[in-house]
Amino acid sequence: MSYLSGKVAFITGAGSGIGRGTAERLAREGADVCVVDIDLPGAEETASLVREFGRRAIAVKANVASKPQIQAAADRCVQELGRLDICVANAGIGRMGSILDMELKDWQDQVDINLTGVFLTVQAAAQRMVRLGQGGRIICISSLAALNVAPGMWGYSATKAGVAIMVRGWAQELGRFGITVNAIGPGVIDTPLAHGLAGDEGGPIRRALEQRTPVGRVGRPADIAGLIAFLCSPDADFMTGSYLLMDGGLRDAPPLSGIEQNEEVMQERMRHMAAAMERRARQQPLIDER
Repeated sequence: MSYLSGKVAFITGAGSGIGRGTAERLAREGADVCVVDIDLPGAEETASLVREFGRRAIAVKANVASKPQIQAAADRCVQELGRLDICVANAGIGRMGSILDMELKDWQDQVDINLTGVFLTVQAAAQRMVRLGQGGRIICISSLAALNVAPGMWGYSATKAGVAIMVRGWAQELGRFGITVNAIGPGVIDTPLAHGLAGDEGGPIRRALEQRTPVGRVGRPADIAGLIAFLCSPDADFMTGSYLLMDGGLRDAPPLSGIEQNEEVMQERMRHMAAAMERRARQQPLIDER
């Protein structure tokens, strides 16, 4: 019997990337999954993947920045899957900009999704865990950016640093209920959100990043999913209030050299920036639905 057999996981931002990889991994370990995302088609696709492991899954559209929506999603999880044992607060966005000209909305969207959204997700899950009285595991996705600040990324870094701090306080409050709370700081993971940072496989950005990263590759959603699975296992019973960095050693890597910032790299970066703007244009109306 798998160690998560009979457990139910509530995962936000699970329509793609780390959230989808986590849903698949926890299903493989025996968990049923409530797949939450603002992108319902993406959530439904993830739910279908979970069912391929023989597990139950429901797809729920919800904006984590909306308390009524995330509370309703948690209610559906308990009503339709019977319980809520694991919460993975994964949903997040990134907005780049200078302090001189960043729009207030770009700042506010990051705070609303990355910081308030994590608070609302954890609150909804923890309330139901306490009510059910069987303990639980809460994992919040922070970032390497909580420690390292790149130009134009200070807003994202601020919200992710906030997540790393919040879990320490929540761990103190929830431990008496048998609930552990931890944060993970991924490095560059090849997901839709971070594809511009990871670059194309075999492309100039990817080659430069692989040369800088001690383990010689970029991260994959399965890497983070494996750490989440560990935090949900009996082996992590005594771990709470921790921030676990998983970046392939990138934090201590030397900065990019002038050679790595050549014309080929810049051209690929511009192409990814254009793709990111298109993705944002599709996603923004969903973010604004609160």
